[in-house]
Amino acid sequence: MKIPTLLGGALLLCTAAHAAPSAWDFEYRGFYDYHDPGVLRTDVAVTGRIVGEDADGDGVIHESELDSLWMNMRLWSGDFARCGGGTVDHDCQLDVFAFRPASDALDITASWRDNDATQLEYRTEEFVSGDRYVARSSYGHDYPVDDYYLFGAGTMLTVTPAPPVPEPGAWMMLGGGLLALAAFFRRSR
Repeated sequence: MKIPTLLGGALLLCTAAHAAPSAWDFEYRGFYDYHDPGVLRTDVAVTGRIVGEDADGDGVIHESELDSLWMNMRLWSGDFARCGGGTVDHDCQLDVFAFRPASDALDITASWRDNDATQLEYRTEEFVSGDRYVARSSYGHDYPVDDYYLFGAGTMLTVTPAPPVPEPGAWMMLGGGLLALAAFFRRSR
């Protein structure tokens, strides 16, 4: 009876792993140009990855349950879950976040700003899901770039689960379990 118990324990050690937070890739594609509202710009997209877990079990991943919210926009790509606050010259904010994995409902309000007053440069981006995506920049005395897009009937949100990536601890536990099995079988011969 000892051998099956030890073998079962070693197998359990082999397969035991801490569950990693889930991840989803998302893409908002197709925005209406503020300056020409009849034109749907399918070439304009905001993509990203959500990593988190619904710790309170309410079916919604809130900002406090995020491990990472990576967003790729025209002027800036970064992790909005980690950037809060900033300085006079650089600021990153995540004001609203809620994701419902069961229905792929995603609500994000995020902004980013980078100013260099000595070079007369600035870059700002603002994203408000369901409303607008704005990217503005100016370099020196050049004419500023002002991309202002609106959400509309043609704006599509696609959310796909990202493939799980085992945490390093899971690999270590698997290796430890396999070593324990090997030692057990070597000893029992």
